[in-house]
Amino acid sequence: MPPCKAVKSSDHKGKSRSSRSPDGHSTQVSWSDKDTFALLDFIDSHKATAGDGLNFKAPFWNACAASLMLANPEKGGPKTPKSCKEKWKRVRDTYTVIDHLSRSSGFVYSLKSGAADIGVANENSWDGYVKVHKDAAPYKNKGWLFYDRMSALIPSKCKGLN
Repeated sequence: MPPCKAVKSSDHKGKSRSSRSPDGHSTQVSWSDKDTFALLDFIDSHKATAGDGLNFKAPFWNACAASLMLANPEKGGPKTPKSCKEKWKRVRDTYTVIDHLSRSSGFVYSLKSGAADIGVANENSWDGYVKVHKDAAPYKNKGWLFYDRMSALIPSKCKGLN
């Protein structure tokens, strides 16, 4: 029998991703909201060990995957160091999209309902924004649960003369 191939998806919403188990078989790695908050809590409690931009080295991801909450997740099998690192990257990327949408887009952003004030009058503006910022499209009518938590973790990027 040929070895299983891992299927890769790039969904940042917590849906399944595949990874390889030690025996070479594909295993599903799923992230519930509770699992994602556990990851963010672990990162927050160890952020002093991070490098610039909250980049962590391999031993950190090993400890993260072995942490009690992620070794016994609410959804899917135990998280691997690789799946924790990949999830962190997706969450950071989504945070960047939402942060720009909420601070710099000119649209009113709600954590509950996204850029929900888009109506007939500003639909063209939204369409233009999404052409440039394609990753913002899913957040037209829905918020992102992890924005406040990420705002506390990610340092503000100040702009200006100072």
